[in-house]
Order: sequence, then C-alpha cells, then structure tokens
Amino acid sequence: MTSRAFRCQVRLGLNDIDRQVYGQRTVVLAQQPDEPDEHILLRFLAFVFFFHERMEDAHGWIDLARPDLEVRDLIDELEVWVECGTPPIKRVTRALGRHKGARFIALFADPEEAVEFRADLRSHRARNIDRMEVYLVDAHLMERLEDIAGRSMQWSATLNEGLLYLDCDGELLEGKITRQP
Repeated sequence: MTSRAFRCQVRLGLNDIDRQVYGQRTVVLAQQPDEPDEHILLRFLAFVFFFHERMEDAHGWIDLARPDLEVRDLIDELEVWVECGTPPIKRVTRALGRHKGARFIALFADPEEAVEFRADLRSHRARNIDRMEVYLVDAHLMERLEDIAGRSMQWSATLNEGLLYLDCDGELLEGKITRQP
C-alpha cells in the first residue's frame, strides 16, 4: 500500500515592488511522504520570488522527467523551469538541451548543495549551462519558516530591493535570495 501525499496550501498576497507584480493566489502543492519540509517550503518560496500567473506544480519529486515548478505559454511551450533543492542532474542536463528558449532556475537552501550542483552540471558537460540561474535562500529565513510552517498558511509577501518581508500567519520574517555566480 502506498502512502498518500499531504495537501499543503499557501494563501499568498504578493507585492513585488522590484518587478511591479502584485496579486493574490492560493498555491496548492502536494507534499509526498518522503519529501522533506525544506523542499516544499522552497517550492512555495519559488512562487514568491519568481511569481508568474501561469506557474504550476510540475510534480518533479515524483516524475523524474519534470521540474518542481514550471511556466508554460499559451501554446504549451515551456517558458520557465524551476528546481528546488538538488534535482537529478540528468533531468536538468536533458532539459537544458531540449528547451532552448526557456529560463532555468535552481533554488537552494544549502550553499554546499548549490556549489555541488554547479560542479555536477560542469562535470556532465551540460549544454547551455550559462542559462541556469542558481539562487540561494537566506539560511535564517529557511530556519524560521521550518519552525512555524504548517499544512495551510497565510502569507503576505513584499519584495523590495531584493529583500523579502514575509508575514507568515502573524509571524514577521525577513530574508533574501542571492544569485550565485
């Protein structure tokens, strides 16, 4: 008998002053029984930092050919491929070669994982490696989120000058993501 996924949701109010993107959305993701809390939180944070009205869960944790999140255009062409945490390297190298017009993003909570990911991409001689954007989430923000996170959360997020101000169910958090070289 297989274990069932947990339904997790964030009611997100977003004010991205940097990109002039404002909106509200309920983001519902399935957390698999073997999926770490850090991974699901990175997926929710990716919705905040890279918000797009067509961003969807691509089920990358269970489907090894798919990213964690993706954005597709109106004719179903891939626009954005988002990985959260360390993905299978073959999946990423294959996608970099196939989807030449897409933006590729990898979001990490651990700096060592980000460095190892870059090294793995180079060692596998991934094509178009320069299109992979690697970001690191502030460690303190991740620690606090892991402490207070639940299956259903209300987030009010403001991005201004690269900083995230997040009201998570009444807890005020602050952090940023940094693009890695």
